[in-house]
Amino acid sequence: MSPYIDITLTAGLDGLILCLQVLAVMIPVFIIYEVAKAYGLFDRPWPGISEIMSHLGMGYKAVLPLMVGLFLGLVYGAGILVAMGRKKDLDHGERLALAVFLVTCHSVVEDTIIFTLVGGSALGILAPRLVLALGLTAFLAHFSRIRKNRTASGLD
Repeated sequence: MSPYIDITLTAGLDGLILCLQVLAVMIPVFIIYEVAKAYGLFDRPWPGISEIMSHLGMGYKAVLPLMVGLFLGLVYGAGILVAMGRKKDLDHGERLALAVFLVTCHSVVEDTIIFTLVGGSALGILAPRLVLALGLTAFLAHFSRIRKNRTASGLD
């Protein structure tokens, strides 16, 4: 058999196996998300997480796009973020904080599992993204609070 055919068959088979592994990860994630959404898990404040989100410049209504972005990725999270922006459920500051967080740290569950399947380190993939996202978003929220306080006191 030609080495090109052998390489093509091996690559095709390995690609198919990887696709099946990705599906094995993604299908349960989508099912869990849909069940959580159906039970209204994203419609009310979560105990303990509200304080963390307020430090990041977000209210409890930002939980849905945040969780979607973390679990399902930037495109799906951005779609929900745009839809919520049109409905005016989130103010400008919350949308900006969500965008900054999700740009730096989207799809963490999916990406971590997928890259671990191909030999990556879960901690090496997850830790820098979370630290960067939390740091940038907290900095943005702090800067935004300072600016609001200056504007309210007439200094700006």
